[in-house]
Amino acid sequence: MAPVKKHVLQEYWISPDDITTTPLFAKLMSRDRFASILRYLHFVDNNIPVAGDRLWKIRKVFTMLNERFMKFFRPFLNVVVDESLVLFRGCVVFRQYIPSKRHRLGIKFLVLCDCCTGYVLDLVVYTASDVDIPKGDPHGFSGTVVKKLMDRYFGGNHVLYTDNYYTSPALAKFLLEHDTGFCGTVRKNRKHWPMFTGKPARGEIQLIQADKMLAIRWHDKLIVQMLSTVHKGKLVDSKKKDWTTGEVMKKT
Repeated sequence: MAPVKKHVLQEYWISPDDITTTPLFAKLMSRDRFASILRYLHFVDNNIPVAGDRLWKIRKVFTMLNERFMKFFRPFLNVVVDESLVLFRGCVVFRQYIPSKRHRLGIKFLVLCDCCTGYVLDLVVYTASDVDIPKGDPHGFSGTVVKKLMDRYFGGNHVLYTDNYYTSPALAKFLLEHDTGFCGTVRKNRKHWPMFTGKPARGEIQLIQADKMLAIRWHDKLIVQMLSTVHKGKLVDSKKKDWTTGEVMKKT
């Protein structure tokens, strides 16, 4: 059903148009049997709930899925942690509304992916509870997410890329201690973020280095701040060209 999109479930078995008919579904399973399985499908006993776990009805299946993700693929050098919002209009207390996302309303996933292939290595459903993401970590909620998703890959000399929600000097130091590189944009009000003097001119870069961590402030169209443990902060000519200036610089 994923590659064959239809408006109504019944159209997979009985189509009003001979051109769009799909006889394969009727050969595999009758419509009423599929509807019955879809309606009554359960993975646990409803009379034995797990207190505090909002995913207890699908926990076994979700855990098995994550284990399969990690079993059949070994990531390349670069990995990334980010958020993904999956469209869902059902009634669950942890449904999220994020105006900047495409679907805006749905279930939020915290995902670890391989940068080269886009393969999902691990994911956590955000349920606003402390079952999957424990509270009280010194690196905060964002640091706890990174630790949980990267736990199996510490010591593998991977390089983790994040956005400004996750990036912090404290987390970068923690990853260095676990043989993991780190790079990401930074919010200017992050704790322990160094103070830069003056405003850089267009194309200028400012650097502050300490404990193998490099703080970068770069003026492109806007001022961009980055934290890296794998770059030197030099600017080199990019293959891309700007029609106004004739060249585009990138950081290495």
